[in-house]
Amino acid sequence: MTSSSTEFYAVPGRHTDVRRFDLAIDSVADAVRVVQGLVVYDLAATGLYGLELTAEQAGAIHLRDAAALFDLASAVSSRPLDEERPPSERIGGRCHTYTLLTVALLRAAGIPARSRCGFGAYFVPGSFEDHWVVEYWDADQDRWVMVDAQLDDAWRNMLGMSARAPVTVGPQQFLTAGHAWQAWRSGSLDAARCGLSSIGEHGAFWIAGNLRLDLAALNQVEMLPWDVWGLGWEPPDEPTPEMLEAFDEVAALTVDPDRRFDELRDRYGSDSRFRMDGDVFSVALGEHQQV
Repeated sequence: MTSSSTEFYAVPGRHTDVRRFDLAIDSVADAVRVVQGLVVYDLAATGLYGLELTAEQAGAIHLRDAAALFDLASAVSSRPLDEERPPSERIGGRCHTYTLLTVALLRAAGIPARSRCGFGAYFVPGSFEDHWVVEYWDADQDRWVMVDAQLDDAWRNMLGMSARAPVTVGPQQFLTAGHAWQAWRSGSLDAARCGLSSIGEHGAFWIAGNLRLDLAALNQVEMLPWDVWGLGWEPPDEPTPEMLEAFDEVAALTVDPDRRFDELRDRYGSDSRFRMDGDVFSVALGEHQQV
């Protein structure tokens, strides 16, 4: 860990500045409490929460900016943002929504935090599912800790988890994209186990896509899970040796972002194959967008 990295992640970025809302947050538990009181997982709204989201609520999943999400939450309900709402008055979200808002609240409080993209091992037995979690600096433990802000009471009950929120996740439960890539390249992980079971897509190309997203997030450019740009491939195409080498190099930087922090920042800023230049393709919406 370097002081420069903790300083960088303690300051809001382009998508995480929510200081104008003046929410009093002093811990990760407090931040997760607020976020879980504002967001309902959209794809499980009926099954887990017994409700149908309006188009306005459901559209929140396509917002990249934390302040825009808070603005929408205020439009949906007049309750204070830090007051827990009934599910019917929350905005829709997915793992990246919970993560982005938690990171934004922590940074607003001066607590170093970053979004991490990778794969969760606790959703589908035997599979590593596409997922985002929060990584924050725990000053008492003098280390980075990962928490899954999505795991509210409904999710923990469904998954049979006894832990209370916020749920801490370790390397056996969550693989960052860089760790997944290195494990696949070394032969210790079958890439066919990594992806998204709900749509039946798995493979090394998915790991590469998440690695691109994780590198951007580590540079405070938090994108949507379905944003595509830069280097990558889609089946049935196979990666070239040059692609594999490039992702090998990026994975080595992301598995321990603080050790080579300046190099990680320089690589993202100078490599047009990985840098988000403003034009992305939204797979979810089937269109190019300017960000």
